[in-house]
Amino acid sequence: MKTKSDFKEFIGKHYGTQRRMANDLGVTPETIRSWINRNPRGILKYSPEIVKEKNVTASQIVWEVMHHERYLQE
Repeated sequence: MKTKSDFKEFIGKHYGTQRRMANDLGVTPETIRSWINRNPRGILKYSPEIVKEKNVTASQIVWEVMHHERYLQE
């Protein structure tokens, strides 16, 4: 049984919407959906910008990615 995705909550908490995150990072909404549905490691490329703009650390982003990879494997 899958639990709710904390990765989506992370995006919502720091960006409000997936579209806003895409705009802020200069990627397409499809890229954000890809991170959520298939490849959460894609966000790591943007961790310097996220750390700079949002109140998070690089290790928090890595933890979110690792946790979401486990979620996708359930």
